[in-house]
Amino acid sequence: MRFVRSCWTVRNNSILNKHLEKYICNHYQELLNISKKLTKNSDWAGDLLQNVILQLYDKKEINLKSIDDNNIKYYIVKCLTVNWYSTTSPFYRKERRESSLYSELHTDINYPDMDNTIQEHEIMDIMEMEWSEQSWFNKVIFTKYLALGSLKKVSVDTTIPLTSIKRYIDNTKDTIKQNTFKKFNR
Repeated sequence: MRFVRSCWTVRNNSILNKHLEKYICNHYQELLNISKKLTKNSDWAGDLLQNVILQLYDKKEINLKSIDDNNIKYYIVKCLTVNWYSTTSPFYRKERRESSLYSELHTDINYPDMDNTIQEHEIMDIMEMEWSEQSWFNKVIFTKYLALGSLKKVSVDTTIPLTSIKRYIDNTKDTIKQNTFKKFNR
């Protein structure tokens, strides 16, 4: 440890790791409750806490005023807050954004009111059939879009102009959407 600007900078120190691990083990439920409160009881609360704990264990340097429970708790809560609200945080990039990409097609389509799951399965079957009928090019572009998360990244990856990528993605969505409703409403 070394003293820097009135705080302790700890680099790969087993003392801090032991205190950190002990604090997390003893106060895990409290941290989970804080995470739930921070995320407004979102299903992401547990994932957020686990991700922050992994980040803390992987961190090479941690700045603390002193190694005590209050400072460790404050540091963990601050990490939770930053990871939840920042769109550039590791948690957002790895978990939330990826999840939203895979549910995007599902949320873009306005399903008719469904009374039972049979209709839902019929719609999914029709959508899968429509997806299989798409050209290989549209499938590749759309899959890259889902994986990379932005039109610009797909454009850079494929060297196809951004406006063309947007047009291909929109056409694929619209085709699947229109044909699904045509076939479902027969």
